[in-house]
Amino acid sequence: MKVIPVLDIKNGLVVLAKMGLRDAYKPVKSWLCPFSSPVAMVEVLKSLGFKEVYVADLDAITYGTPDLALYRGLASRIRVMVDPGLRSLEDASRILEVGVHKLILATETLSCLTLAEKVLETFGPGRVILSLDLRNRKVLSKMAELRDLDPLTCLRKMVKLGFKEVIAIDLARVGSFAGPDLELVKILKKVPVKLITGGGVRSLKDLKLLEREGVEAVLVASALHRSTLSVDELSRMGFL
Repeated sequence: MKVIPVLDIKNGLVVLAKMGLRDAYKPVKSWLCPFSSPVAMVEVLKSLGFKEVYVADLDAITYGTPDLALYRGLASRIRVMVDPGLRSLEDASRILEVGVHKLILATETLSCLTLAEKVLETFGPGRVILSLDLRNRKVLSKMAELRDLDPLTCLRKMVKLGFKEVIAIDLARVGSFAGPDLELVKILKKVPVKLITGGGVRSLKDLKLLEREGVEAVLVASALHRSTLSVDELSRMGFL
């Protein structure tokens, strides 16, 4: 299992996310890096031994314009997976062309299942990740055919489209230090898919519990910035 640092980016700066309340997100203040610059943060994370980062482009998610120059700059330094609130197949192509390793399609912003099918068909499931976005275990989606489903049924439906890898993240837990939802993980592991989780991680103990449940990777931000997880611990446990 690997730990993947999260870069939530708003107005071009790395911000600290908490419980999905995006209007309240502020530039991160972290012992890791004295700057909120995404490039500076990635340089530090790479120097510490991290191999990959998760990027949520909140500006693109809100306004619809992927920051290709930013993605290119980050991808030239480290492996990057990006959630740009994808709106078109053309945007998918442009994003992957600048060096992004994997493109995230999120239930919260996906406008139709046809777009997911076209992206999977065009680029293959090895380049595309589903983000199963939840709030208190409720599926977040614009589409009635998804938001009325429970998380397990939704995941099964999306896997039938061709997804092989999924991020399950409950926004109510992000930045909360409430701990991961282990029961939800047990439920989702009924589906044969590579599972990445995020939200609520506080400590090495949480990571060990997630590893025991068969999670492939864990997204972490607040616990790194606030030093409740140490890089030395992560390295020692093989989580980098």
